[in-house]
Amino acid sequence: MTGEDRDEQVRAAGARSAASAAKANRQLARLRATLRERESRVQELERRLDALETSTTLQFGRLVAGAARNPKRRGVRLPRELYRLWRKRHAPTVAVSTRDGERIQLDHVDRPEDRLLVAAPYDGPVVAGVLGRAAAGVLAGHARVVSLYPHDATIALDTADVDVLVVDAAAGEPGGPWAYLGTPGMYDRDRALHDVRELARGRGLPLVLWGEAPPPTLAVLDWDATATTPAQLAGLVR
Repeated sequence: MTGEDRDEQVRAAGARSAASAAKANRQLARLRATLRERESRVQELERRLDALETSTTLQFGRLVAGAARNPKRRGVRLPRELYRLWRKRHAPTVAVSTRDGERIQLDHVDRPEDRLLVAAPYDGPVVAGVLGRAAAGVLAGHARVVSLYPHDATIALDTADVDVLVVDAAAGEPGGPWAYLGTPGMYDRDRALHDVRELARGRGLPLVLWGEAPPPTLAVLDWDATATTPAQLAGLVR
């Protein structure tokens, strides 16, 4: 092989390497652009959710829907809750930041409270639960169950119209979403449960410990009642 042939091979290899590098750079640029687009969409959805969550109209609809579904228990509290909402109507809220002068446009609905009143009506008890698999299966046969998970428990509870918060003594068994709840040192699970309990207290929801032989870290907490059967639980939400 002559020197010219070797030089030609080197040049060809260099050209292939440059082409591969250029292709990789183009792919990287596309991936970065896609990632920026996804992040922008996530931020926009978060801003839309924040704006909706702080809407007085949505809170009003949630209160009215709860009273309409359970007039005996919630109807009595409705005037006080509406008055509290009315007093907070001018409370300052955190401004939602937007980029490039964008304005958040919520999906058009005539009145959010109408949507809350007609969406999936249910006449029986609705349970928000920190539950293991067995307890969730038992309660699902007697009530509508809104399962709470550690990563979004407070959001799910705050946006759901429920009658009671149930915490399963066996929720911390391995393999479930609340695995190791009640085990000393599992601070993330304890913090999530604490936040859920505080939110339920603020909404006036009964706090019920479900099941037998709860771990000591759950047993020492303040509960409104304990229950081991659906009939006992039903008596708390009538």
